[in-house]
Amino acid sequence: MDVLLADRYQTTDLLGVGGAASVYRAVDRNLGRDVAVKIFNPTTSDDDSYRRQHTETMLLSTLNHPGLVTLHDAGIHEDEDGRATGFLVMELVDGEDLRHLLRRGPIPAVDVAQLGADLADALAYIHSEGVVHRDVKPANILMFHSGDNSTRLYAKLTDFGIARMVEATMATAVGATIGTANYLSPEQAKGDALDERSDIYSLGLVLLECLTGEKAFPGPVVEAALARLLRDPDVPAALGPEWGDLLRSMTARDPGLRPYAHDVALQLRVFADDHVEPAADAQRRGALAGGVQDHLLQDVLPHDSGSSDVSTGGVSTGGLITGGILTGNIRIPEPPGRAPSIS
Repeated sequence: MDVLLADRYQTTDLLGVGGAASVYRAVDRNLGRDVAVKIFNPTTSDDDSYRRQHTETMLLSTLNHPGLVTLHDAGIHEDEDGRATGFLVMELVDGEDLRHLLRRGPIPAVDVAQLGADLADALAYIHSEGVVHRDVKPANILMFHSGDNSTRLYAKLTDFGIARMVEATMATAVGATIGTANYLSPEQAKGDALDERSDIYSLGLVLLECLTGEKAFPGPVVEAALARLLRDPDVPAALGPEWGDLLRSMTARDPGLRPYAHDVALQLRVFADDHVEPAADAQRRGALAGGVQDHLLQDVLPHDSGSSDVSTGGVSTGGLITGGILTGNIRIPEPPGRAPSIS
């Protein structure tokens, strides 16, 4: 799909497809920058899909935090057949989601502590704004490096399509259980009322999967949803007492026993600062960094490129994306194509 939205956003590559929307890389012609555009499936104003779209737009317009994907713009597009569909224009996070990262196996504990703290900070912020995400899962967590010389991965939480304001009217049918079965909290599985501690349970399952490489509650939807009502997730003793205590408290079946997001973030910052990597973790870190870099390069390389090197004004950089010339640690940007005009 190659379409111009609002006479401004030119879509290029398809980045992902979900049940209710598709996400594209696009160029903002006014500002000359790449953005991500989420285009919803056509719908009507009286169904749940429309209400979720409206909820996501309204929520994102009020939220601003480094751990959240930023909303730039929103609008309605009418196609050639006269069908109207909504779209969101968001910052482009050039990386991969945590789900894809986990396919390569467990993540070193220090990285889990850092990304977990980032996510807990983001959750603490949205909870303070009265928002419960309700779908914290690896596919909704985007991973990226902050720059060419970044020494660690950062995380951003995305997809607020089923989020709701605490005590506000639900954006879905009454009594409906929504979320992803593998990461539902027990109260979600039962269809009970939720508060912010539901997100803490889901985050606990995500962190446990990062450390072990295995889902705590795998299997079909019903089986996965019911399993957490009957037992707590298995937290291996090999993770150590500190991780064990934190993960067991985050995934307690009684929401009243779970910590709040801010306290989780503080504890994970301590883990990140104090952690000494064993050799196996250090090896996994190297593989992790290499895999993410490879993915980032694939994202920005043209699909029909016949060479592994990227052209940077005639200078080969061995496949590194620099936007100019890279020499050692010094980055020299390419000169502008023409001199700026002064009026």
